[in-house]
Amino acid sequence: MHLRLIFPGSLALIGVVGCASTPAATDHARQLQLCTLLMPSRIEIVEPFTRVKSFDDDATPDGIGLLLQAVNSFGARGLMIAGHVRAELYEHVPASGDQKGRRLEHWEIPLSTTEQQLQHWNDITQMYEFLLRVDPAPIAAADKYVLAVTYESPLEEHLTDECIISYRPATGPLGGLRTSER
Repeated sequence: MHLRLIFPGSLALIGVVGCASTPAATDHARQLQLCTLLMPSRIEIVEPFTRVKSFDDDATPDGIGLLLQAVNSFGARGLMIAGHVRAELYEHVPASGDQKGRRLEHWEIPLSTTEQQLQHWNDITQMYEFLLRVDPAPIAAADKYVLAVTYESPLEEHLTDECIISYRPATGPLGGLRTSER
């Protein structure tokens, strides 16, 4: 009698175990959707902290201090990014639909290793800080420039931002007036 009850129960248990399937092949589109959920949806040049500046605190500007932050689709800031950043400095063309004139300088900044991340990431501000060295001659020649930044993610997406940087050399303890505007 017990055998009659045990045998069908054992077959049912074997059937359930035998029907368990291994995970299906990973759905690439779903993985991509999950990755992009928290990836940056835009980058922002942080103003007014991005400006022409002296890196050694003398009166002569050495380049541009660029602060950059990434923002995801939820509006969360302070994201670390991996990939590649390209910054470009252009002459400013006033009263034009495209304010970018001749390209004066460009910088390629990889963010692919731990060392590169540590070099540029600021834990306190939760932003990337890039010191973009420039020959002082072009900086002294004009008072406005266009700074354009492009981020290329590991997913080969391109995010861009740009701003106008104003620089007016002046004398005094604070040096020139340094502002930026969109």
